[in-house]
Amino acid sequence: MSKLSLLKSASSLSDVADLLGFSPSGLSFVLYKQSALAKYKKFEIHKKTGGTRDICAPIGAMKAIQRELATVLNACRAEILEATPRRPLSHGFRESLSIITNAQNHTARRHVLNVDLADFFPTFNFGRVRGFFLKDKDFFLNEKAATVLAQIACFENTLPQGSPCSPVIADMIAHVLDVRLVGLAKKNRVTYSRYADDLTFSTNQKDFPEDLAKPGAGPADPWIVGDELLKKIEGAAFKVNPTKTRMQFRGSRQVVTGLTVNTKVNISQRYWRSIRSMCHALFQKGEYHHPAPKAGTPPGSALVMINSLEPLAGMLSHAYHVKRKSLRFPDEKKEDVVFGQTDHRRFWFYKAFVAPTRPLIVCEGPTDNIYLRNAIRRLTAYHPKLGNMTPHGFKYGVALFSYTNQIHKILGISGGIGPLLTLVHGYKKQLKEYKFRPMAHPVIVLVDNDTALGQKVCNSLKKHFGVDVTHHSPSSFFHLTDNLYLVKTPLVGILAMTCIEDLFDAATKAMPLDGKTFHTEKAGFDPTKHIGKAPFATKVVSPNAAAISWNGFVPLLDRIVAVQNDYSAKLGTTPLAALPHTPTLAPLSPAAGHP
Repeated sequence: MSKLSLLKSASSLSDVADLLGFSPSGLSFVLYKQSALAKYKKFEIHKKTGGTRDICAPIGAMKAIQRELATVLNACRAEILEATPRRPLSHGFRESLSIITNAQNHTARRHVLNVDLADFFPTFNFGRVRGFFLKDKDFFLNEKAATVLAQIACFENTLPQGSPCSPVIADMIAHVLDVRLVGLAKKNRVTYSRYADDLTFSTNQKDFPEDLAKPGAGPADPWIVGDELLKKIEGAAFKVNPTKTRMQFRGSRQVVTGLTVNTKVNISQRYWRSIRSMCHALFQKGEYHHPAPKAGTPPGSALVMINSLEPLAGMLSHAYHVKRKSLRFPDEKKEDVVFGQTDHRRFWFYKAFVAPTRPLIVCEGPTDNIYLRNAIRRLTAYHPKLGNMTPHGFKYGVALFSYTNQIHKILGISGGIGPLLTLVHGYKKQLKEYKFRPMAHPVIVLVDNDTALGQKVCNSLKKHFGVDVTHHSPSSFFHLTDNLYLVKTPLVGILAMTCIEDLFDAATKAMPLDGKTFHTEKAGFDPTKHIGKAPFATKVVSPNAAAISWNGFVPLLDRIVAVQNDYSAKLGTTPLAALPHTPTLAPLSPAAGHP
């Protein structure tokens, strides 16, 4: 039975609780007995344009309940849209839609009009939310069910900003406005779209329709909302923010939801220049000026010096995402080549390798990460050295380089020993690009001790770093340069070479998946009988991690701890306590193998 059908059939608090996956008594307690302080945290955030915005963020059980309600309502909306396919008019708070898809409706136009709705979320009070679920033709909910949903969603008689379910509810209620405005737009031969409280109209007509907007009385009030548009907006119980009505003409910079649309969707040159300036300051001094608007100050006039990488990382990620979407390369291999690639690479190299906040382990691929995470979590002798359980879940003391986002593609680390060796050989040269190099933690490149680490590779590393990393070397780790280390998988039993899967016992490697078992070698691999590394890691190891023996990973984790101790000694900081089964290791010269 679909989520929409279940919601329509709900006639009591118990029915709603069941649909959301909570007990009726638990939902009742949160809604009617728990104090407001136990349900919401209030705070202010600064607006980019000055002033502040009140945020009421749910906490604890209330947050969990609202998150589930958002999931249910999004499923209902998807079902409704599937039954009645139509071009999306609203691009906010929807999967696969964004500010980019919204802006793409308005590229290369003579006129672009932006209109802002005032006090968007506060517009939706308890009665309006409850009435929507009661009377909307797609819902027509039972009175009790509609009341409970409104009680879950609303706080202090409004949809709170900060709630997981406020966006989807506000967006569904605002659909009636979209229907009216797209009709008005069609009548006047213009294109309409909405992103949350931002309305945009665009056209190539010589004169912009006066029903939508017209010139104001003077320079201080250049354009005002037209009578017909104002009538439609107010008739749907919304208000216009007149200070944000803006007409943009071809020949000047045209912006829709923060993106330029003159010829194609793009970030503004000013935005990109500010990113480059911040990066330059970061690489030179370890800190940069970042806009921090305060109440009553004009946009851009308030700047603070910070050393946190997260705001700049967010800006670069946004720019990268917009560029990739706007270029639309048909060739997937070119998809990640965007304007400013060098700047992206320099920042992410800095964040990952020059200024890591924890020791970083770079494996040959994502399956190795799965093994290490589980080994660290299950081998409690390494707690809290490599990770520890906290009230908020397990917190790892080391970071594992991710292969699940775009960053590894930007850096050219695509998996396998080849790209890792490219990273290693170019590491010292890349460090020279940065004047400020904190390097508070080691970077550990973990490779299989197998045929891929052949004599040619070993000779190259010895020539480059003066370190012997051959298979017969007894070293547990190798310090290559600066904060960069190499660790090979330990030898197991009589094996002359090993890959990381050799650290599992025979019982684990023999665990079946759909009648097939794990096989490591290319020679002799039969797809009708065998599974490879990816299904072994994700469908055998991960689901059975609690029952698997991780003892084979002890020597490998010993080596990781030894690297941490060695680097701490080099920095003059307190090393990690030695493990009972780990021999005390002497300090290491910068370019020597560890005995």
